[in-house]
Amino acid sequence: MTDEPASGAPSALRPDGEGPGRSRVLLLCVIVGLVGLSGVALTAATDRLDSALLFVGVPCLLALGVGLVRGRGGWGTVFQVVTVVLLLASALLQEAAVCVLLAAPLVYGVAALAYGLVRYGERERGSLLALPLLAVVALEGVVPGARVHPDQTATATRVLAPTCAELVTALDRGPRIAPDVDRGRLLHLFPYPTPTAADGTGLERGDTWRLAVAGGTLTTRVVARTARSVDFVVDGDTSRLERWVTVRSGRLAWAGTADGCRATMSIRYERHLDPSLYFGPLTSVFMDAGTEAFLAGLD
Repeated sequence: MTDEPASGAPSALRPDGEGPGRSRVLLLCVIVGLVGLSGVALTAATDRLDSALLFVGVPCLLALGVGLVRGRGGWGTVFQVVTVVLLLASALLQEAAVCVLLAAPLVYGVAALAYGLVRYGERERGSLLALPLLAVVALEGVVPGARVHPDQTATATRVLAPTCAELVTALDRGPRIAPDVDRGRLLHLFPYPTPTAADGTGLERGDTWRLAVAGGTLTTRVVARTARSVDFVVDGDTSRLERWVTVRSGRLAWAGTADGCRATMSIRYERHLDPSLYFGPLTSVFMDAGTEAFLAGLD
């Protein structure tokens, strides 16, 4: 006669027991966490930290590990593991909290999608055929030439002075940037790098301006000047903005209107982060806000 555990009492041999069940979950978290950090280290070693491999491939790998390894893992485990790896990766890569916060919706979304496909695949054959599509997306920015619309343009328009003569005087004086006043609500909430101070030699062709941006300096050079516009290129950028984009060139044009002298600034830049489906619109929103903030320093 064998001893049976009392009804309702958890058994050490049953999957709903406290002992082995928790041990399996802990082991699963350790294994998947190590896999996730290895993926981050691999992207760092191959200089692909700005590619979709980091933001799509790694979370997909994490979710697949949780879904395929048997244990008491579930949706809660997926998000716990992804959260831990996301925070550890942030510390490892020395990313600011705002960068992690902005990338988090993509990472959680991809992990949830991959895990959901694995769970659904246990019931329906062929449902895992969608996983190769995630793999294709994860290669954006990894394979040379496999990028979607990395060159973008930020624009902003603002009435800067009652007359254009006054605006030209202000331009010759140079921007007087007041970050606490000029930055809009979005940039106060998310401290995206924008110029905080400026100094230079003028706005004639060949003149240079140095813009202080978080972590360094962005250096510009005037390449053309007309009565209604100034064109410039960027000769160097040592700021944190370089982690997001490479600013190439820009143009400031103005014209008189009934409301006053209206100026339009356009900034051409290359986006670094992929996939474009997520980071394209996100980068555009912040670059437009940054351009608007810079214009506010010219009034």
